Amino acid sequence: MFVKLVIMVSLALCPPILLSHLASSYFISKYGFEQAEQTVSTVAQLSAEAPSVIEGMQSPLNSDVWLQMVDFLTMLTSVSNVKFIVLIDMDGNRIYHPETPKIGAHVVGGDEGNALQGKTYISSARGTFGFSQRAFRPVFDEHGKQIGAVIVGIMSKDIEKNVSRLTSPMTWLFSLALLIGVLLAVQLSRKIKKILFGLEPHQIARLLEERNAILSTVREGIIAINKSNRLVVVNEMAEKILRSAGVKGELLGRPVHEVVPSTRLDSILNEGKPEYDCEQNINGQVIMTNRAPIIIQGKTVGAVATFRDMTEMRALAERLTGLSNYAEALRSRSHEYLNKLHVISGLLRNKRYDELEEYLSDIIGSKIRETSSIKVNVQDPILVGLLESKFSRAHERNVTLSLGGSGVIPHLSSTGAHALVTVLGNLVDNAFDAVSYTQEKHIALTVHCDHGTLVITVADTGHGISEEHIQKIFSKGFSTKGAGRGIGLYMLLLTLDELDGSIEIDSRVGQGTAFTVHVPLSRLTDGGQA
Repeated sequence: MFVKLVIMVSLALCPPILLSHLASSYFISKYGFEQAEQTVSTVAQLSAEAPSVIEGMQSPLNSDVWLQMVDFLTMLTSVSNVKFIVLIDMDGNRIYHPETPKIGAHVVGGDEGNALQGKTYISSARGTFGFSQRAFRPVFDEHGKQIGAVIVGIMSKDIEKNVSRLTSPMTWLFSLALLIGVLLAVQLSRKIKKILFGLEPHQIARLLEERNAILSTVREGIIAINKSNRLVVVNEMAEKILRSAGVKGELLGRPVHEVVPSTRLDSILNEGKPEYDCEQNINGQVIMTNRAPIIIQGKTVGAVATFRDMTEMRALAERLTGLSNYAEALRSRSHEYLNKLHVISGLLRNKRYDELEEYLSDIIGSKIRETSSIKVNVQDPILVGLLESKFSRAHERNVTLSLGGSGVIPHLSSTGAHALVTVLGNLVDNAFDAVSYTQEKHIALTVHCDHGTLVITVADTGHGISEEHIQKIFSKGFSTKGAGRGIGLYMLLLTLDELDGSIEIDSRVGQGTAFTVHVPLSRLTDGGQA
């Protein structure tokens, strides 16, 4: 690309420089010939009107008057820088010539006729000295009678030589200008190549295509503004989210406040500080957004925001919570059964068969009771698996977990099951944490169905929650258990909002806490659709 740019810029410079040179040469040449014509015309007029010339032309050859005329013409030829001054009579014969042997002979060139008829003019012809510019002027005596004509000439080659002396510096000047233009073209090409990071045009086009393809395929909405707070980038997902939020009309080029009234991109542009994981409401549609300044060479030239619909984020969080609970269930089951297998292995090695039989009876009986209790109240297989894992974890942590109630959780839709996993999993896990440092470790889980509403209560015998903390426990990031916590109850509340559900808290410091959840059963069995 560098060589191409140099060639293109050089070719762009050559025509105007060449045309300027040709134009200058033309006008200089024209000026040179015009000056020569003016010179010979003036000298011819001076010669024709000089009294010494008029008297000399009427005097005999080599007479004193004729010799005075010769001296005058010689002097005039010298001071005017003309090549020759020739006098002819009315027959065209030379009366005077700079070269004496040619006096008396007929003038050469064949262009003297009009001069002998009293006309003044300039002609180009080849004479005894060669090709020349010649001025003809008739000579009249004191009575007005024409007695001959004067011919004054400058050699064409002398005119061209003078013109060449003027145009030669111009040629060097234009050559220098062309050289400087080429050097500047080289510097410009290097600068352009540096600006384009050394990329070839086809590589730039390929990057642009890839950039557009990436913007159109990512699932996050992306918008960017320039220093004038106008939108310069809006990908397909961003347009989809904005359209669903009721934004109409053309997006690109518009002020960002007209498209997203609650935006903070202008603040990001001014302050130059990013903001991450922020909730934003666009005409009633809630999104999760990240905003950051666009910095190039240390200067903030714009700002960009990426965002996703919170509905999708919540669904993803619910799936992740469900997976986390499933993983916890498998881990608990594995740990519980591994411990029991160690006990069984020890009893077998020691041949204590009576104790082994009693131990197995206790295990089987306990599992039968737990399974029976779960199956009485729960029919959905996903929730059955979750509750069985929680019973196993309760055994590990020496916590008494009971399940009761007068209602039955039926088979749920996939969305409803994942949502309820989020709710139950977080409530039971919080209950485990609540009873970790108490002497009485009991968690009661009850299920009721009342006129199409599923009511679930999780009560623990923990230390309870103070009044000031109750107001904050559902806030994102709030936790009394240290940094990196405070997400579970926040996600639980978002899930309940999606299900049109509600939650109540009954807590007494030093006595325990009970969370009661109300959820329309139809929102769980119909895929979460109202």
